[in-house]
Amino acid sequence: MYSSYGANFVKTMDSLMKKKDTLNVVNDQIGSPTYAFDLAQAILNILNHSNWHSGVYNYSNEREISWYEFALAIQKIGGFECEVIWIPTSQYPKPAKRPAFSLLDKSKIKTTFSLKIPDYKDSLRKCMSIMNII
Repeated sequence: MYSSYGANFVKTMDSLMKKKDTLNVVNDQIGSPTYAFDLAQAILNILNHSNWHSGVYNYSNEREISWYEFALAIQKIGGFECEVIWIPTSQYPKPAKRPAFSLLDKSKIKTTFSLKIPDYKDSLRKCMSIMNII
């Protein structure tokens, strides 16, 4: 989850890519980033939907990517010259173990509420523009 508010991966990459010549980012953890604005918009659409269905629903932006690929997208959109190097999770130990694959199945929310979920790159570009990174 990322936005122009709070601490998140996009803000961290922006800061580090401005300061460092190289960055190591894991390439073996797969998911899909979520722009908080898109999630909020989806919730509003569901609340205003004419046919409410209770249940558990998954949401994230579209496309399956690694943290490394997400960092490369931030680098490209932001025009950063910092070199991004992929590493395995084993070379970047964290206190909390992260799942290798955390992609969510969004078919239920899309079909139940006729949601069109934006691609992560389009949403990333919007967020970075709001943050004055591009």
